[in-house]
Amino acid sequence: MPSTFLGILALPVGLAVYRYAYELTRFDEQMDAIGSKTRASDVEPAEWNVLLTKLFGAAIAAFGAYHLLGGLFVGLV
Repeated sequence: MPSTFLGILALPVGLAVYRYAYELTRFDEQMDAIGSKTRASDVEPAEWNVLLTKLFGAAIAAFGAYHLLGGLFVGLV
């Protein structure tokens, strides 16, 4: 049961991080721009940073899918 619950939580979070990787990374860069002379609206995230965020989201989603499916199939065996 805890494994299924973990999967239910992690899968949508990972998919959301993957889907909104650019927006999340841009927000992080805007927070980093606070206090600098660069305007927050002019900040753009680096491509490698967006890619790492997408990979992180995909890893969380895969972790969630593994635990969700593992928790569901344990009861069937």
